[in-house]
This record gives sequence, C-alpha cells and structure tokens, in this order.
Amino acid sequence: MTETGAIDLQTRRELEALLTEFAYRVDHGMAGTVHELFTVDGSIHGPGLAMRGRDQIAGQFGARARDTLRASRHLWSNPRFEKLAGNLVQVTTAVQTFFGRLEEGADLPAAACTLVVGDSIDVVGSCDDGRWRFRSRELVITFRIELG
Repeated sequence: MTETGAIDLQTRRELEALLTEFAYRVDHGMAGTVHELFTVDGSIHGPGLAMRGRDQIAGQFGARARDTLRASRHLWSNPRFEKLAGNLVQVTTAVQTFFGRLEEGADLPAAACTLVVGDSIDVVGSCDDGRWRFRSRELVITFRIELG
C-alpha cells in the first residue's frame, strides 16, 4: 500500500545522507563496512549483484575493499521519495557509476573506466535505534559505456 504525500525535510536529509554514505564507503576503501548500512535481512540486486543479508553483503564488499586496484566513483541525483506502509520509504535515484582497474603499482587516475548509468530503487526503513537502513537496493542499468 502506498501513501501519497511528501516526507518531512529531516527525513529527506537523513535518507540523502544514507545514500551518500553508501557511495563514500564503497569509493574510499571502506566497502568492508557497507553492511552496517543495511537491515539484517537487507539485499542488493542488479547485474552481477545478488546479496541477501548482512553476512553476504559484508563478505562481498569486504572482498571489494581488499581489491586495492579497483577504482570507482558512485554518483546519485534526482531523488524521488515515496512513503510506503509503516516506516518504509522508497527512494529512486538516477545513478552514475564509474569503475576501472589500476595497473599494478600505478596511482590514480586510472587510464580507462566503465560508466554505468541507470536507476537505483531503494527501500529504506527506520530501525529501532532511530537510524535509517537499506532494506533493499536494486540497480537497473540504462547505459553501459567503456571509456579510454
């Protein structure tokens, strides 16, 4: 059941902070802590991604954190908020993700990357501790472009 109407400004800011924190952690060597941003039964789905539960998320993003040759930047914009039943909100954003690999011993910038553009459809819930966490993230790709 969907409840129409805007969410309050404080909630919007908290949800935007959650989206930004996810991107920052993945892009700045903290991917091993991404699971903290999810509910215990949270999930991530998309091309090449199928994780359910904090343990799977921790395992896969922990491996990503150890891959020091992977470089990425996640950008999001145009958030659309839809209040769902209970304490849930669906946030749909346009996303751009740039990712590539460094040569062994090389420093940034990477010489080439892949650009993926699409939508992220996130369902977030307010938890008992008052923090918002992802219940689910789904990436729908519209474009995939190889650069460099």
